[in-house]
Amino acid sequence: MRHEEKVLAVIAAATILVILALVSFSGYYSFINRMFLAGILASLVCGVVGTFVVVRRVVFMSDAIAHSTFGGIGLAFLLQSALGWLWFDPMLGAALFALGAAVILSMGWTRLSVREDSVIGVLWVIGMALGVLFYSLVDPRKVSLISPESILFGSILLISEETLWMMLAILVAIYVVVFFLFRDLQILTFDEEHARISGLNVPLINFILLALIAFTIIALIQLVGVILAIAMLTIPAAIAGTFTDSLKSMMLSAVTVSLVLTAAGSFAAIAMDTPPGATIVILMGAVFIAVMLVRLRTHGGGAAARKGA
Repeated sequence: MRHEEKVLAVIAAATILVILALVSFSGYYSFINRMFLAGILASLVCGVVGTFVVVRRVVFMSDAIAHSTFGGIGLAFLLQSALGWLWFDPMLGAALFALGAAVILSMGWTRLSVREDSVIGVLWVIGMALGVLFYSLVDPRKVSLISPESILFGSILLISEETLWMMLAILVAIYVVVFFLFRDLQILTFDEEHARISGLNVPLINFILLALIAFTIIALIQLVGVILAIAMLTIPAAIAGTFTDSLKSMMLSAVTVSLVLTAAGSFAAIAMDTPPGATIVILMGAVFIAVMLVRLRTHGGGAAARKGA
């Protein structure tokens, strides 16, 4: 690990400790404390996977996967209602649909037979449409439904202890996969053609990357919802990418950016009594715009000075 990466890792760890200290001394209710813990876990996941998404330029693929999960959640509630399968958790349905979308998007024949953006668009709208259809067929007298608004935009009331354990399990699994396959994922992320020439199984690595994205979105759904998950996945990594070209440094920077902005957005939501998911994403978007404006002014000024010289 390079010196820069060590420093960034220490900063990320210190940020986590500061957030935990602030929350512990604030005296919030337990469900609000769970929101902050979920934010920390989500940031640790998003910083790593989001970096691959931004550098690989698969943001719209990720969005299609996110929207497809709504169909899986609706299917889970329908199966609970119609067949009495109370064990079929909505997050299990979301995972099945997300992985199904990942399989379709990673298959080479979709690029040969139809435009990739068309496949993304179809998966996007079908997932949402199926979710709406399945929800309409559920008998609310048999099943305790989660409102579509909570699924789409997140709700801190959905974050239970079981949710935190699920997010921790997803975090550990993703970190293990990235640790062992980092070199392959790095090669694929920067140059798919080079990955193919190097003898990598590109379709398989593509699927693994999209599967990592799918499980990251599952971890984000209950915090910020299906619609806003893609913002939390990509904005911190995009901000971090403006400061470094190293993949590992970008990951660590993205984790820190996500930790700070998620915690700040959560505190702001509590103070202003606004939806936490939307507040977090708006803050991230505002910081991203500010960073872009500063970079534009800095590079624009430098270019003007060189031109004048």
